[in-house]
Amino acid sequence: MDRRRARNPPSRPLVLIIDGHDDTRDLYVEALSRLRFEVTAVDGDAHAYEHAWELRPDIIVTELTLPHDNAWHLLHRVKSDPRTRGIPVVVVTGDAAPEVRERAEREGCAAFFVKPCLPDELAIQLRQLIERRAHAAASY
Repeated sequence: MDRRRARNPPSRPLVLIIDGHDDTRDLYVEALSRLRFEVTAVDGDAHAYEHAWELRPDIIVTELTLPHDNAWHLLHRVKSDPRTRGIPVVVVTGDAAPEVRERAEREGCAAFFVKPCLPDELAIQLRQLIERRAHAAASY
């Protein structure tokens, strides 16, 4: 069985964090690990999509401002590829503009948070999204 296929919510869901800020990335990795998530992080390099495709995480958390890639391009690739389109993508960004939130929704993001976002709040939303995905898959 492919570990990354949607199924009953795993006890330690795999989260891929994509963020170009070392301190933010490290904060979420540490906090989510303590909150019973398996976490892998990348710095938003040009290969962020390949990481998503290879790992097939249960959920992706990304910043919109990435140093080496355009996050909108990343979102488009994830949502347009049949191999990754089912992976929920959560945006955690410092850009609170309403048009940014609206675009994230149009691009298929499952949730949108403005920094600072407490890891506990993020963890609750991630678990809800993962459970929703598992229940939707089970109803097929």
